[in-house]
Amino acid sequence: MVVQPNSPHPQTGCSALSGAPADYPCGSQDLGDGVFAWWQPNGSWGEANAGLVCGRGTSLLVDTLWDDRLAGAMLSAFAAPLHDAPLDTVLTTHRDGDHWWGNVAVPSSASIVATRSAAAEMAGEPPPSAMARLRRLAGLGTSLPGPIGRVGRYSRVMLAPFAFDGLTLRQPDETFEGHRAFDVGGRAVEALEVGPAHTEGDAVVHVPHAGVVFCGDVVFAGVTPVVWSGPVTNWIAALDRCLTLDADRFVPGHGPLAGRTEVGALRDYWIWLLEAGGAEHEAGRSPRQAARRLVATDGFGAFRHWQAPERLAINLVQLFRERDGLPPLPTTAANRLRLFRDVAELAALLER
Repeated sequence: MVVQPNSPHPQTGCSALSGAPADYPCGSQDLGDGVFAWWQPNGSWGEANAGLVCGRGTSLLVDTLWDDRLAGAMLSAFAAPLHDAPLDTVLTTHRDGDHWWGNVAVPSSASIVATRSAAAEMAGEPPPSAMARLRRLAGLGTSLPGPIGRVGRYSRVMLAPFAFDGLTLRQPDETFEGHRAFDVGGRAVEALEVGPAHTEGDAVVHVPHAGVVFCGDVVFAGVTPVVWSGPVTNWIAALDRCLTLDADRFVPGHGPLAGRTEVGALRDYWIWLLEAGGAEHEAGRSPRQAARRLVATDGFGAFRHWQAPERLAINLVQLFRERDGLPPLPTTAANRLRLFRDVAELAALLER
């Protein structure tokens, strides 16, 4: 990914990591006031965003992408602002590897910070070697018929762009709960814990002087969200909290720069799912049955054009568990395989 460091506009002639045409520019973007965003179109699996806040002689990085190669490219693109404001702190917004496995690329002198809940989840997540094995297995299954072939082909496309082999992890050095204030070279930055929502330990990073919030995966813009933790009502509350902040620009974990309208659209998705999915649950249907029914409804039509609409299959599993009084589905390899079997099936249905 070739970008011009410190350019006011990101690169326009780029493609998504999957090789698909980019729906919006990629690379580094100067948002003004010492604040920069990093964009990875089109915001699907692993195509995560990040950001940088620079003050006098120091800077804070928000998230580090899914491998050291991607993180290194981002840091190279930020070389100009980092020259005068060396990286001192990295804030990890949540436990998903596509937001922190690049930690190994940052200077050892920089401190890694996350919520206490996120750090606990990060310590228990399957390592990169497990993702590498999954990618190899997916490649072996692509030629098989039926569900195994579908999930193999889906997973291969999802994981192919990333360098998991031999990747080591760097865990957080410090944790916080609730709220943590940072003085980034005279610029006030605040990290706010808003989970459990997408994951157990979600945080967003508010940069008041620039009117910007780095949202991690609490906000997806034009991209279908996926709930690993919930409850969904907590996610709606997290969005409401973001909208109370003194900001009009929201850097989502996935997708292009968002405003209040796009945050509201994500809120609408969860309101729709609570109502429509709740009705399916009350009718006694399974999440798989509900997904096949809901994609044919007018309500789903408002979100069908978003990236990865097939994630509805995962969201219904978690919603139904909530309604049944069960905890979130544990993130074991077997459970992930079952979830992605349903996701791949729904993706095939949506392509017809």
